[in-house]
Amino acid sequence: MSQSPYFIFILYGGMFALMYFLLIRPNRKKTQAAQQMRDNLQVGDRIVTIGGFVGKVEKLGDDFITVDVNGTSMKIKRWAVGSVENE
Repeated sequence: MSQSPYFIFILYGGMFALMYFLLIRPNRKKTQAAQQMRDNLQVGDRIVTIGGFVGKVEKLGDDFITVDVNGTSMKIKRWAVGSVENE
């Protein structure tokens, strides 16, 4: 007894759709939200870097931002911002 070739296409299509909705789509949404958060940074925002440093944004550039951490200015890349804290 042989199965229809359409059954295999439907099976693979269903598996791809399941993987898309369980893995790819949520990861893409999370990445877009993080990028939007980094794009909306403003001078004076309190941030936490992915390394755990907490500081206040002093200057914004295209790729780099300057952050004041306990009186010390640090120049970090934008992608190193992990989160923005609300005061």
